[in-house]
Order: sequence, then C-alpha cells, then structure tokens
Amino acid sequence: MQTLIRILVILVATGLLVAGWDFSRFVARADRAVTPDPPLNAEAVTALTGGADARIITAIQLADSLDVPLLISGVNVDTTAADIARITGVDVARIDCCVTLGKAAATTEGNGVEVADWSRRTQVKRIIVVTSEYHMDRALLELQRAMPEGTFIPHAVMTTKVPPADWYKDASTAKLLIDEWIKYRLAGLRGATLDAGKPADTVRQAEEGQTE
Repeated sequence: MQTLIRILVILVATGLLVAGWDFSRFVARADRAVTPDPPLNAEAVTALTGGADARIITAIQLADSLDVPLLISGVNVDTTAADIARITGVDVARIDCCVTLGKAAATTEGNGVEVADWSRRTQVKRIIVVTSEYHMDRALLELQRAMPEGTFIPHAVMTTKVPPADWYKDASTAKLLIDEWIKYRLAGLRGATLDAGKPADTVRQAEEGQTE
C-alpha cells in the first residue's frame, strides 16, 4: 500500500510539474504575442470579437494601412455597420464598402470555420489575425485546423490588466490565463480525437496543408 501511495504521489507531482511548465510556456507566448509591425505581404485581416473593442479598432487600422479586406468574425447578430463605425471612429461608408461582419461564429471554433469560409470565397490565404494576447494560441489552432492551406499571422492586442508575465500580480489576469490555457489544451485534445477518427492519408494531407 505504501508503495502504491508513493507511486501516486510521484505521478501527481510529475503531472503538476509538467502542467506548470506548459502553463509557463503558454504565458510566455502570450507575453510575446503583441506584434507592432505587420507584414506588408498580407492579403487580408481578420478580427475575432471578444471582451475588448481594441481588437476591432486595431484590425480596422491594419486593414486601412495595408489596403486589404477585413472580416470581423463573431459579430453579434444585432450589430450594424454604424455600430462598428462608432466603436472605431471611422466613417460608416468605410465599413459598408470594405468590412465584412461575420455573424455566424459564437465560439473560437466557429471563428475558424467562419474565417476559412470567407477566406476561400475571397481567395486569400495570408491573413493577419487580430485578437487578445491570451487568446492567440487557441485562435491560431482553430484557424489552422479549419483552413490548413492558410497562413495566419498573429497580431495580438494587450487586453489583460497586467502583462501576462506578471499574471501572479493580478487575480483576474491569473484566472483569465488559467481558464484560457485549459481551453487551449482541451481544444488540442479535441482536435487529436477528431484526427484519430480520420483515415491516415486525410490526417497527413491536413498536416501538410493540402486539404481542399
């Protein structure tokens, strides 16, 4: 019995160490995610809506500066072009002409499907992704899963109360990062489960970005 207890303690301790290491890497990526200089060869911009208007404002500025189309994914069904214009401080005509309001997505997984559908219809593959720094890992995971042939370029905005690296200094930031890390890992497990049910050649094609 004592041997079994020791084994269980070792397993739990090892699991906690691995989880702590993985979480620290997740936080480090979030801390580095803010990208001030977008690539000039991007073909489009997408903003994933969430808890901060900064995502939409930044995406509008990027799309304007690069003169590329913009999809705002996950917009509330009642939101209008005038609402977006008011949030971003631009003329409503700019929103009407050059911004697509995607209203089909209600989750990050849904964002992936919505962005992939829009990108294929508009024939763009190099897309700047604007979302919060803590959300970027999961966003890129779902986008790449939905559109393996796409190239997604992260451009994060900081929306946490303190920088992710200082998460231990603010309880709300700590909770947000831990919750998002769990969601990110669960999304990865869900993807692994889905891939396990596919034929090997289909999985290989998706990994190589050849799925049509």
